[in-house]
Amino acid sequence: MECPRCRLINPDSALRCDCGYDFETRTVEKAYFEQQLPKEIRTYLIFVLVLNGIGLLGGALSGDVVRLLAIAAWMAVVYWCYANLVRKNNWARIALIVLTFPIGLWLLGSEARLYCLQPRN
Repeated sequence: MECPRCRLINPDSALRCDCGYDFETRTVEKAYFEQQLPKEIRTYLIFVLVLNGIGLLGGALSGDVVRLLAIAAWMAVVYWCYANLVRKNNWARIALIVLTFPIGLWLLGSEARLYCLQPRN
């Protein structure tokens, strides 16, 4: 039988799923095992949030309200996805990859372009 919570296929004789869903009472109990989020993912996401915090601070210091609000909204979305990833929602992993990877490349490209456009002495 398929778990309605995590979609794991369980034997028909199973009373509970590994995620903690009880098939008889249709409630969620504590999971049988706890799997920690890999350290590499935690480190990467903390790094992204710190960089966003630095950008938020820069927006606050420059007085650019639109930039400040955009970075604050971005940080909220990334943190929300990270919190869902910790809760073992697999869609959050894909969302974080899609959200952070292209933006990181875009920021790197824009900074490189600005660096190349600086006048040379």
